Amino acid sequence: MYGKRTRSERISDKIHAFVWVVVAACTASYTHFFPTLFTDDRIMRPIFNISMALFSINVILTLYLTIYLPCKFPRSPTFNVCASSPEFWGVYCPRVVPIMIFNSVIGSYLMVRACVGIWGFLTPLVIAVVAMGMFFSLHFIPWC
Repeated sequence: MYGKRTRSERISDKIHAFVWVVVAACTASYTHFFPTLFTDDRIMRPIFNISMALFSINVILTLYLTIYLPCKFPRSPTFNVCASSPEFWGVYCPRVVPIMIFNSVIGSYLMVRACVGIWGFLTPLVIAVVAMGMFFSLHFIPWC
């Protein structure tokens, strides 16, 4: 699964990611997604702010797992597993991933609830498409 990928598989992944990014950009443009989130009066601000707080906590925990832990526990003969791997997280900080899952589920529900007055029953679809485009845009960050 994590072995050497062929060139055609990598190109297919990039095309797939590019399509998601384009669809998300078109959706965000058509719905005026970002200006609407931060300026529209129809959004339930307290619920939206709680949702943003939960997503901010997830960003902080992601930085903790991917940047802080590998710096604190560099790979050495003492540690058999790299600190940026889920195996290490499960032993050193087993509650972080379940907390992130809880924050994501509750934060997503609250985001949909806060925005339902704007896009109606399409709110989950609009938010999901934009989120998928944002996730897949990470394919285009070059690795050193």
